[in-house]
Amino acid sequence: MTATNPNPRRSLITKIHIARTQLGMDDESYRANLAHYGNGKTSSTDMTIPELETVLEAFKKLGFKPVKKPGKGRLSPSSKQGPQDERSAIRAIWIFMHRAGFINDGSETALNSWVQRMTAQQNGGAGINEVQWLRGEDAAKTLNSLKRWARRCLFEDLKKRGYEPHPQDSYAYLLKRWERINGAML
Repeated sequence: MTATNPNPRRSLITKIHIARTQLGMDDESYRANLAHYGNGKTSSTDMTIPELETVLEAFKKLGFKPVKKPGKGRLSPSSKQGPQDERSAIRAIWIFMHRAGFINDGSETALNSWVQRMTAQQNGGAGINEVQWLRGEDAAKTLNSLKRWARRCLFEDLKKRGYEPHPQDSYAYLLKRWERINGAML
């Protein structure tokens, strides 16, 4: 999903002002360039979008180099930055379930789809699209749902292997028991 610019004119004006600063233009030369490339207009706010685009292209030819700010990447469980909260635990359990073979797709996209379905059920139809947007009660409920799912998967897997886990065994206990049996696998 890409964000669309709701006001391309404002964006062009901002870029022109950045170009002016980057090129070190004083007010007189800046306005002279605007007049030359902008059909005689000496203020960027008076220009149309095509005129602004022409001025911006001219500034690029004069040496302006637009710099894109790096976008914020998604946080992963191994990330050294960002919150160490329910969202990190959700990602860690999701990755574990994928590595253990309980789910087919361990990607962030698949996790986001699952989060959206779970939060839509909890919030009466309006789901949260990204795990990174989970906060407070939504994050806690989503984490608990994922733990219950993982617990069911662990319980069933242990039963298939001939072990008889107790129905009241916690997620943590089942996980430890499962890891003892499958430790080398992960």
